Amino acid sequence: MDKQKQAFRVGSLAILLAILLRMVCSGALGDRVALFSRPRLAGFLLYSETGREPAVTYATIPTTAPAQPEQTPEPEPLPEQSVPLPTEPVVFTSEDMEYLEMYIQCRRDPDEQALLTKPLDWDLTGEEPTILIIHTHGTEAYTPTTGSTYQEYGGAYRTDDDRYNMISIGDELTRLLEKAGLSVLHDRTPYDKDDYLDSYEQSRIAVKEHLREHPSIKMVLDLHRDAAEYEDGTQWATSATVNGQKSAQLMLVVGTNATGLNHPNWESNLSIAEKLLVLMEKSHDGVTRYINLRGARFNHDLSVGAMIVEVGAAGNTHAEAMRAMPVLAEAIINLSLGSQ
Repeated sequence: MDKQKQAFRVGSLAILLAILLRMVCSGALGDRVALFSRPRLAGFLLYSETGREPAVTYATIPTTAPAQPEQTPEPEPLPEQSVPLPTEPVVFTSEDMEYLEMYIQCRRDPDEQALLTKPLDWDLTGEEPTILIIHTHGTEAYTPTTGSTYQEYGGAYRTDDDRYNMISIGDELTRLLEKAGLSVLHDRTPYDKDDYLDSYEQSRIAVKEHLREHPSIKMVLDLHRDAAEYEDGTQWATSATVNGQKSAQLMLVVGTNATGLNHPNWESNLSIAEKLLVLMEKSHDGVTRYINLRGARFNHDLSVGAMIVEVGAAGNTHAEAMRAMPVLAEAIINLSLGSQ
């Protein structure tokens, strides 16, 4: 009996060591240790291929907790702005690299300059939909303010009230793009409402169906907001200035095949994300955080031009998130005839 117990203990120890070794080799253990060693962070929302891992770069998180958001009424809507469609493709050069910032969170080493200056042969104009906006985590919401409150659904900083969650952000982006003459298909379904853990599988089914029904679609944008919490429960917020007003920052998340799953077009997606980020930074300095290159696919393997757009964080207000949409819309419009 003693020999059986000893053999069991040795076997269990061997399994444990194998798991730890695999985590070290994959970098997962280092990520988790770094995560929980941050002194001012109580935790992140952790996700796998059916969600997403922390998207905030540890080094960029403020060292002091931000003040609580001012409880003031939502400001008046920004003045109507009209961005005309371009008459020719955009030109990117090596000098534009100064605007590009990337945080690589997987074992991939892309040639950033080559991808930025790589010509983009597409045309987003036309009567058929060329842009799909979708919401894998549609119930994500922001810090409430006076005049902008909502009933929570499914957890803190989440709601099924489409006036204040990510659906409303997609509505505004759709409005701005359509005003310029682009055709947009906006899927307003919050795929996390009924089953959060299955949300990526459900949105994957939806994207496939949309692409089958509308082969004209060339860009797929999945709108999210980020989240990080300090030890005192205060939500972290991003900060930028757009047209003289406080705005949320934008982060583009691009998936790869680093997990071993098939994703042949990740570099093409990254090339498009680089172009969008450069256009946004050239027009509004500091409005973007960086491009976050990840190991997971996030359904980006389904289409060239697919990416996640993180619009601020839970610590931002809804108004701040809305103010970032004209910047993203302008970049998409200016890239609608491609680049050379």
